[in-house]
Amino acid sequence: MNWVPNRRTGALTGAGGVLVLALIDSLLLWRVVEGQVNGWTFICAVLVLASLPAMILIGYWVYGLMRLGYEFDRNRLIIATASGRQIIPMGSVTRVIDGRTAGFGVEMKSPTWPGYWIGSGTISGVGLTLFYATTPPQQQAIVVTPSLAYGISTPDMDMFMEVFDAALRMGPSAEVAQQSEKAGYVHWAIWQDRALQGLLLANLAMSAILFGILLFRYPGLPSRLPLHFDAIGTVDRIASKRDVFALPIIALIVSSINGLIGAVLYRHQRMASYLAWGGGVVVQIFFLLALWNISS
Repeated sequence: MNWVPNRRTGALTGAGGVLVLALIDSLLLWRVVEGQVNGWTFICAVLVLASLPAMILIGYWVYGLMRLGYEFDRNRLIIATASGRQIIPMGSVTRVIDGRTAGFGVEMKSPTWPGYWIGSGTISGVGLTLFYATTPPQQQAIVVTPSLAYGISTPDMDMFMEVFDAALRMGPSAEVAQQSEKAGYVHWAIWQDRALQGLLLANLAMSAILFGILLFRYPGLPSRLPLHFDAIGTVDRIASKRDVFALPIIALIVSSINGLIGAVLYRHQRMASYLAWGGGVVVQIFFLLALWNISS
């Protein structure tokens, strides 16, 4: 039997949060494009970039919510989301608690919002609980096993409790293992590879430093600057100070190319990919030194 919770409230609330962030970003981008070029330009741009992971994460949570559903028979209960499935043998279920009458306390460890209760938490008298629901715990059915409990939402709690109880009384006809099946992307090496994460963050940090130094110093720079020197140190190119932006832009392009090369090599030549990403950091350091000398 399949059950689908009411996902509308959670999806609309999550989408509304993304929309609010997008509107704020629009105002910040307007300041970046139309305002004076200075340190505030950098701060606004950083705020926009910092909001993008939050928007992506909320969007992913909403996507997971829209994939939420339950299926059970006399052998197993399956809870499905975008990130995988929880398979609970019916033979391991010790009890099902009706949250409407239980009166328990709940400590959530994951972020929630109206219509979105997916994550982990602790229920007093029950223990560690994984929630896959669209209603608060006090309106959920809590399926308890010896190792974990699972909180789920149903459109009709009374009918669910009756049908689920009937399936439990029938007893299992086949042996099922309790397990958590994860989607393929959950096992990507990037989530565990600290060296990779460190190099990517270093590249992002260096790009931010390059643009930050230039934008904070930009108002005080002369209208024309020496941008190139010959072999003996004589200035052989003087240009508008706007041309100085070529330095961090070129550094960003080089770093991005190195990043793509590293991504291509990562699966089969991991050390080579580290060298590519590390080379991106080194290149940006050289550009940083050049920018520092030009803008000092």
